[in-house]
Amino acid sequence: MQPDLPTEDDGTMNREIDYTGYWGFRALPFDNVPDPRFYVPCSQHDAAHRWLSYGIQTGKGMLLLTGDIGCGKTLLSRRLIVGLPPARYDVALVANPALSPSELLDEVLSQFGLGLVRSKAGRLQMLNERLELNAQRGISSVLVVDEAQAIESVKGFEELRLLTNYQLNDRFLLTVVLIGQPELRRRVAGIPQLNQRIAVRAHLGPFTAEETTSYITARMRAVTDRTDVFTKEATSAIYEQSKGIGRLINALCDQCLFAGAIEHVLQIDDRLVQRVGQVI
Repeated sequence: MQPDLPTEDDGTMNREIDYTGYWGFRALPFDNVPDPRFYVPCSQHDAAHRWLSYGIQTGKGMLLLTGDIGCGKTLLSRRLIVGLPPARYDVALVANPALSPSELLDEVLSQFGLGLVRSKAGRLQMLNERLELNAQRGISSVLVVDEAQAIESVKGFEELRLLTNYQLNDRFLLTVVLIGQPELRRRVAGIPQLNQRIAVRAHLGPFTAEETTSYITARMRAVTDRTDVFTKEATSAIYEQSKGIGRLINALCDQCLFAGAIEHVLQIDDRLVQRVGQVI
């Protein structure tokens, strides 16, 4: 059952809704937003980051990152983007590619800061000029497409593949990074001409029990000097309930901290985790 909330505004409600004051946190540690400050290193995420960085730095043309729902693809992509120096990389991010092929091309140009022209030939020429100018200046052009499994049709994927035809004799002028759920792998595999262009592939799965403990500890260290808020038994219970899925870990930890503030507990233990986990 959920913890009882105060029935009258006795001045505690607002303090407890923002539980940072109760626990002495500098910020909310488990918000489900892709804030690179809360990136937590682990073997599979670090490996994926290294491979994608390698693909971008060497201009491999097309890269693919897939992952189970809630396992940190978007956060990893934001960390990747933040790590690309603006002086050396021109990066465009398409966060919602559920568009027609024409609209998708328009969105790519928009994210590169380019104006729109009526004809498709004119749009492609404008993009080509931008990519060539970047190359002349020693700047690498990168297009990141998040939630790429939502691309409406094969023609949309074909539009992206054709963008990698912009190249010099020794390298591509544009690196396209496709990011999405496991379905994306199946869709790409069904388009041979696209599948053959993928030079680097990486995949993210759930955290292990040990990684879950490290994840919770690292996110807490980002906002507090306390090391004892979650007991060992609590982190084990969180792993069991979340199955190691980052988004579910965040939601469970966040609500446990809220419930703990309401109940004025000193630590989050496994009993509180079990109780909160029954209602989320």
